[in-house]
Amino acid sequence: MLEAIGPAVVIFLLRCVDVSLGTLRLILTVQGRRTVSAVIGLVEVSVFITAVAKVVAGPLDPWRVIGYGGGFAAGTFIGMTIDRRLALGDVIVRAITRSFEPIMVALTSSGFGVTVVEGRGGRGSDVGVVFSVAHRRRLGELLTVIRGVDAGAIVTVQEVRTQLLGYFSPKRPALTVRGPLEDTRIP
Repeated sequence: MLEAIGPAVVIFLLRCVDVSLGTLRLILTVQGRRTVSAVIGLVEVSVFITAVAKVVAGPLDPWRVIGYGGGFAAGTFIGMTIDRRLALGDVIVRAITRSFEPIMVALTSSGFGVTVVEGRGGRGSDVGVVFSVAHRRRLGELLTVIRGVDAGAIVTVQEVRTQLLGYFSPKRPALTVRGPLEDTRIP
């Protein structure tokens, strides 16, 4: 029995590693972090090939299949958990609320940059859309500030791929933007 389960455990662990790395690589690729994504990809595929070799090296028994599939599932979970803890990148938060002025004051006093666009809601009430770009690491804090002022605010959060300047951009290294602003260097 141990002879059948031993290889399955090794396959499970290898798949946990390679799928976790794959999940992180994909997230970093979407964020435009090419170099670190390439290095992670090299390690990921090396571990993957080792796992596949372990599967095909012996008889295809149910334990190996369960180890392979279970490692994939666990690796996805682990990779997402690591991403959540690292909180790399930036987000843009939009809050639609009638309490836009107090939210603006609260966010500004908490060190967040804020832009407010005033408008009119579907039922004729005055509302504001509060925009704030922040590091993902501070997302929980930002949402707590908004909810502390207006628990009924409509809030959306979206990943930011590229940011040109902004409230906290002086802390960042220079980057070169590709696309419509071809080869624009941002200090």
